[in-house]
Parts: sequence; C-alpha cells; structure tokens
Amino acid sequence: MLRTPVDWANSSSDELAEYSIHTSDVHPRDRFQYWFESTRRVFGPYENRPNQRARFEGDLRYLTMPGMSLIIFRCNGMRAWRTERQANLFGDFVHITIPLFGSVKLRQDGREAELETGDLCLIDAGRASTLIQSSQARCLVVEFPRRECEARLGPLTRWTARCVNGKQGGGALASMFARQLPDQLSFMSGPTQAEIARQFLDLVALAVKEIEGAAFSHSSARLASLLRLKSVVDANLTNCNATCEELAAAAGISVRYANQLLDAEQTSLQKLLFNRRIEKCQAALADPAQAHRQISDIAYSWGFGDVSHFGRLFKAMTGMTPRDYKKFNLTALTKSE
Repeated sequence: MLRTPVDWANSSSDELAEYSIHTSDVHPRDRFQYWFESTRRVFGPYENRPNQRARFEGDLRYLTMPGMSLIIFRCNGMRAWRTERQANLFGDFVHITIPLFGSVKLRQDGREAELETGDLCLIDAGRASTLIQSSQARCLVVEFPRRECEARLGPLTRWTARCVNGKQGGGALASMFARQLPDQLSFMSGPTQAEIARQFLDLVALAVKEIEGAAFSHSSARLASLLRLKSVVDANLTNCNATCEELAAAAGISVRYANQLLDAEQTSLQKLLFNRRIEKCQAALADPAQAHRQISDIAYSWGFGDVSHFGRLFKAMTGMTPRDYKKFNLTALTKSE
C-alpha cells in the first residue's frame, strides 16, 4: 500500500520507493476521476478543475527516500488548489516546484509566481495555495519537511510564491541539480540520498535568498560558511582524532562561530560530528553486505574511539542499542525476502 506524505514523514525507511500513475491504462470516461483519487494519495487532500475533463490525460511518478520525496507529473491542463482546512490535514511539508516543460502559476500569501521551464518556487504545503498548470506542462516537485526549510530560511511566508530564476546564478545551479535527481538517485545508497537531500536544500536556500540581493548578502555569507563547515565535518568522519577546534579552523571559522551557525538547526559542532557518524554506523549495521562485521569494527571505522561511548550515543539517537538495531533491520530484510 502506498504511503501518503504524512505516513512518509513518520517513516524510518532507508530505501528508495517508487509509485506511478498513468491514465492511458484507464477508460477515457474514468481518467480524470482515477487521476484525482490517485494523486490525492500523493499530494494529500486538494481540489482540481481540469481544462478538459472529457479528454483528460496525465501521468505521475512519485519517489520517496531519506530526507525528501520527488513528484514528477504531467497533464493536459488544470487548476488545483488546497483550502486552509485541507492544508491543515496534509502535514508539515514544503514543496519546491520546478517546471520541466511548459509553464505554471503558483499562488500563496497574496502573491502569484509565474514559472517558465527551469524556474523554481517554494510553496508551504501546510497552508492554502493554488497551482495553475498549462496544457502538457510537466513539473517536478521536491518535498521536504518544513522544519528543514525553516532551519535555513526562517519564517517561510517571506519566500513562498516568489519565482527564482532558473536560468542564472544560484537558481540555475539548484534547478540543474534538481532535474538530475529522478534519474540518478537509484544509483545511490540511502545515506548518500540523505546527504544529497541536505545539499540540495542548502543550495535552494542560497538561490531563494538571492531574490533580495544585497539585503541578504550577510545571510548568504553565513550559509556559505555553514556549507563549508558541514563539508569539512563529512570529510573527517573517519578521523577519530579530529577535534572541534581543528574542524572549525579547516572551515576558516572559530568554534564559537561554528556553533552560532548550527544553533539555527538546534545542534552544535560536536553534536553534528557525532550525529553524522551515528548515521553512517546506522547504514552499516542495516546493510546485509556488512552483516559479518563486528559492531566495534563499525564504530571504530567511523571515528569512535570508545565503544561504550558509541553505544550510549547510538541509543540516545535511535532509541535502540547497536546490537538490537542490527538484529531488527536484518530480520526485517529476511522477512521481506
């Protein structure tokens, strides 16, 4: 059974899952109703007025993965909207919409954004909004938890329904990055997909802030420092001797400033380092190809010098001991086969 976006938000799956909808498999008189009911399982509750109900056609591809989901859809024209009541039922998500072909209009917070191919726009899926899609337009929607977007952008009402130019600057980089995701993610592991999700959202945050130019130059500089810091941390996950002072220095900032940057994400440099190492250990413990490895070997390989300390941190973060986590995941895999 397909997980709805609300179910996905509560899922701990580390695997790429895909679901598709094609109206060509349905009798013409039933196509729109089939589309409407099927897509509500992906987008959540919303209303839809097609341009050509009697000759409606469309298709949709939905991929979920750690950290985000992707929705690629096409139809021969429609006006779709979500009421405030429906939005409250949907869940705590933000949609980044990019036309892959054709044009769309997005409305929210008293603004209207007109997007051409490659442009991008943020919409808070937890509040009322409208989408008007031109005939045969194909769109990509990248879905993130709202808390991840707010950690980078602050209150979202400042940024919703504002067109980001996808042909130059940060918008072009974010747009090109996003358009490659559907075809490349299946070649990546779960942890890599999660890292890609974080990097893409960081890039989108930079592109969105470019809208206000110099007014946000300081914030953009802070975000650039944050991206550099996270890159240094990821490069040193296996280095058991890495200290916070050394990591911050490698990023060209002080430990104090590093912690100020990370405070918006409710973490610190030390916590970030430990949490990223735990994530890597989680992936290794759940990997059947590494089932032969000792837990201590995995911990040491990802920079932990004390197995007892690793065990305490792992349980605090996952709610399970490393041994129980490994057993649970490998047992679940065996049952699924």
